[in-house]
Amino acid sequence: MKTRFILLFSILGILPLRAQTYYLPKTVLQIHLLVEKKSYTPGEFARYADKYLHVAGVSQESHATHRIIGCDITTIGMRDTTKCFTLHLKGKSEAADIRLSDDGVLLSINADPLAPARSSLVSSASSPKASRSPRVASLSAEVLAAGSKAKMAELTAQQITDLRERRQLLATGEADNMPQDERQLQLMLNELDSQCQALTSLFTGITLCDTLVHVVTLCPVKELEREVAFRLSRRLGLVDKDDLSGIPYYITLRSLHPVDDIPLPENKKGEGLYANVPGTAELTLQQEDLPLATFQIPMAQFGFVELREASLFKRYNMSLQLHPATGAVISCHP
Repeated sequence: MKTRFILLFSILGILPLRAQTYYLPKTVLQIHLLVEKKSYTPGEFARYADKYLHVAGVSQESHATHRIIGCDITTIGMRDTTKCFTLHLKGKSEAADIRLSDDGVLLSINADPLAPARSSLVSSASSPKASRSPRVASLSAEVLAAGSKAKMAELTAQQITDLRERRQLLATGEADNMPQDERQLQLMLNELDSQCQALTSLFTGITLCDTLVHVVTLCPVKELEREVAFRLSRRLGLVDKDDLSGIPYYITLRSLHPVDDIPLPENKKGEGLYANVPGTAELTLQQEDLPLATFQIPMAQFGFVELREASLFKRYNMSLQLHPATGAVISCHP
């Protein structure tokens, strides 16, 4: 009986057959923005900065400011539900190692998938720089014993003046106890500068600067003309594109080599492998009429689909890699 079933399946021609369903991707844009954030904290004697140090316009309230200092583009792939195909494997090719993404996009056959692109801005991000606390600066005993904030500010200003005079005497070689060599002199000058800066910040405040990378994700299906991609608030940083507190940044996306619409194959279960042939798009990002950056990007949405011959897959040791963001064939070795 078992022999009869094997003979029946052999006659029907369906015994040695393996089918793999897969998708091709559409290209998702990731706009990486390097945003500089400056955080200001007022000094303890901020209200006396003009009176004792003659520094006008010192703010007495904490605030932050943001600005874009860098921009980059990377791409990732997302399953295109209109591009679902079936790959038929026969004979030895049934043992092929087929790699799919989590959402079913074909990445490679008998090869390691390509790693996704990484933005160069990631390494540019930084944490706030450490700053010497003005409160641990070498305030004199007389300042610490003062009975009011105004008196403390006055005495601290005098201490700053004394430090500046000592530095001037060292720099001009007129100090009573000059160091023996240039290295020791430089160390003394640096220490005086550090003390003076710490005390001065009690009046002028402290500004810490760090950089953050924000990612704006877009998946356009057609060309775009000055559409709002995001907004940047000087006070709040990156905000939603519908938040009117931020200045709008516009994106324009154009296909550089438009192709006529090529319909997908009617028989998506035909033998062979379908792959994308991406087109090239130009992306421009600008704030009002001020361009921020321009990129040329391969995108599946502006290309077409082609069929790779089934003969490529007759041997199980054939290897192939597809670009994870565009679905284009990157390497193919029979």
